[in-house]
Amino acid sequence: MYSGFFGIEIAKKALFASQKAQENVAHNVANANTPGFSRQRVVLESTYTKPFSGLYTGTGEVQVGTGVRIGDITRIRDSFTDRQYRDENSSLGQWSVQTDTLKQVEAIFSEPSDIGISSVLTKFWQSLEELSKNPEAIEIRETVKERAVTLADTINHTARQLNEILGDINFRISVKVDEVNTLARQIASLNGEIRHMELTGTTAADLRDKRDLLLDQLSKIVDIETYEDQNGLFSVNVGGAILVKGTEFNTLTFDETDLAAKPIWQGFNINLNSKKGELTGLLELRDKKVGGYLSDLKTFAKTFANKFNEIHKSGYDLYGNLGEEFFIYNPPNSGDLLFVNNVIVNDVKKIAAAETSTGIPGDNRNALKLADLRYQYIDALKGTIDDYYGALISRIGIDSQEAQRMTESQEYMVSQLNERRKEISSVSIDEEMAKMIMYQHAYNAAARMITAMDEMIETIVSRMGLVGR
Repeated sequence: MYSGFFGIEIAKKALFASQKAQENVAHNVANANTPGFSRQRVVLESTYTKPFSGLYTGTGEVQVGTGVRIGDITRIRDSFTDRQYRDENSSLGQWSVQTDTLKQVEAIFSEPSDIGISSVLTKFWQSLEELSKNPEAIEIRETVKERAVTLADTINHTARQLNEILGDINFRISVKVDEVNTLARQIASLNGEIRHMELTGTTAADLRDKRDLLLDQLSKIVDIETYEDQNGLFSVNVGGAILVKGTEFNTLTFDETDLAAKPIWQGFNINLNSKKGELTGLLELRDKKVGGYLSDLKTFAKTFANKFNEIHKSGYDLYGNLGEEFFIYNPPNSGDLLFVNNVIVNDVKKIAAAETSTGIPGDNRNALKLADLRYQYIDALKGTIDDYYGALISRIGIDSQEAQRMTESQEYMVSQLNERRKEISSVSIDEEMAKMIMYQHAYNAAARMITAMDEMIETIVSRMGLVGR
């Protein structure tokens, strides 16, 4: 039989639903500036209708609605835009880590400047030209020696700083590997919490926001692919290997002391195969760019020393003796690339400026050959000594400009995609205020309905039961 109190129950449900919706508005407003927060919406749905056999209209029993309830609280999020953002964020991470380091490399070479290798090398060539004009002058020989020592010191200083950068890069790689492992552990933990909460049928919106924020951070380090199967099992792949699957995760290892080491999957014992991200950018810096610059500098120093020594040893010094090695490349147990032979440092008369042992000290023909080395084509360098070094500086400049240009381009792309995500997911205070008013009126109307039902019952109880009035 139909009960008069049933209307109060319906109004009560409306009160509770409006109250919960109002609390959701408050939650959105409170997190308007929270990073990674997606605005949430209350899903209202009508409850099941209820047949009443006592109410008959001639066509069957009347189906009466039983009110409203909160079906779910969902978050407003576009997964496609998220995927685009993370893909571009990986590219941004790859180029941004290179930009600052390549600027540092440019500062190390200091080209063009008065303290760079190019300037010091030019002054060394000029000192040899002066020696060819006056080969017996001790003061000019001293100048040649000092310019040679300065050249060797400048090359060694550059090589040491490049080695320091390589060590710093290796340290940064180890830090990024640790970050990947930490993020993987946190994502796996959140997967377990989300699954446990959503077993009740309610979307774990706040936990999913936290997971998405971690995925954004992870995407800058490595390129990732994410998917969720029909059972709600969430997985993260990196380079074709599983990083996270549900509550389980794999870890990476890296040997910081090895300048040729690669990040390795601990569970699979294979190298990480990430195509983009900060890790890829750092590995490319270490192995191809900075490592390549150091390799080219070694080639430059070795070839220069060998060719110069070849000419110097064919000449004669002021004592009438054949010249010795002028430069020594890569001495044992030393991190330096080049230094001037101590025999010449201690006695500049050992500089072999003459072509024969006769006619000394006026013979300058070997000094001319030493000075002319500047213009000789060398097969190993595919050009002159100056050309090879100039090409190295040009490559550094081009790489630095490319990294800066790509960083700026990716920053624009990422910012545009982030703005699109904000348009979809961020909290609009104006919109929330409008919903607050809407839910407030709904609450007031439900309260008024309870008052009306109370008055109806009051009429039945207080008036219909009196006789004789």
